[in-house]
Amino acid sequence: LFGSLVYRIIEHIPWFDAYYMSLVSLSTVGFGEVIPLSFEGRLFTSFLIIFNIGFFAYAISTITSILTDADIHAFIQDFKMMERIKKLQGHTIVCGFGRHATEVCKELAKEKLLFVVIESDEKKLEILRNETGYLFLRGDATNDDVLLEAGIAKAASIVVTLPIDANNVFVVMSARQLNPGIKIISRLNYAFDETKLRRAGADHVVMPERIGGFYMATLINKPDLVEFFNLISNMGTSRVVFEEIPVDQLKQEFQMRSIAEGGLLDVTQLPVIALRHADGRYELNPGIHTVLLPDMHIVLLGDMEQIQHYRNLAMDGIDTP
Repeated sequence: LFGSLVYRIIEHIPWFDAYYMSLVSLSTVGFGEVIPLSFEGRLFTSFLIIFNIGFFAYAISTITSILTDADIHAFIQDFKMMERIKKLQGHTIVCGFGRHATEVCKELAKEKLLFVVIESDEKKLEILRNETGYLFLRGDATNDDVLLEAGIAKAASIVVTLPIDANNVFVVMSARQLNPGIKIISRLNYAFDETKLRRAGADHVVMPERIGGFYMATLINKPDLVEFFNLISNMGTSRVVFEEIPVDQLKQEFQMRSIAEGGLLDVTQLPVIALRHADGRYELNPGIHTVLLPDMHIVLLGDMEQIQHYRNLAMDGIDTP
């Protein structure tokens, strides 16, 4: 518009010719002059072309810097991640990403379980973004809104690993209120806070120092036992795992009958090493005459292929391949 106005004033040409001349000059297509230009007209045209080239170069530089800007990439990545988090269901929420939470995430990823990490520390967020493929959420886990963003209403479990017990208690209380049916596992830093965590609603309380001390003491006189623990806890390269299956998910012919009468052992060839009763009590090495009630859980030990084979043969709704 400015170019058209100047051409109109300098050359005294019709408005359309002035517009066309301005367009040709700005686009640098080289179609030539609409009319012979005066010295003033040519001088203005040269300035118009130089201005357009500079403006175009600046625009390209600006667009390139935007596309390559790390903050823009982080924003786009975070937006896509939030969309994925919104679709999660039956997942695990890991609060914090310290040493213990890092190991928790490794095991969850190894088992291909869905989970999302809540972390507020910028350095740890950079590690999550650049060195892992985990879903994560920037925020304070003690904030109910952050827990809701992480999908706690649809989550199956939450692991609280914050370094301060008071914060762990707060998160446990919030999680229990926001989702009464969620399984809550909390880190314990000081033994005298265990009662508070359980009263707040934690299903399981874990004190890493206590476990580490037991592990190291056992290495002194029972090293082979520790190696077996590593094997069955899936900490090494082996794929041997414990599996707990609710009896009410077994096929009907195995429920309300003894292990021998239902033929569970004959069909699956994998023994039941323990039973968990409705009151939480465990019965190790149950006899073949033990009746499997719907409110019980059976505990199995085997490799991944054996467990999957057991599921195919014994569980209701799963057809044998």
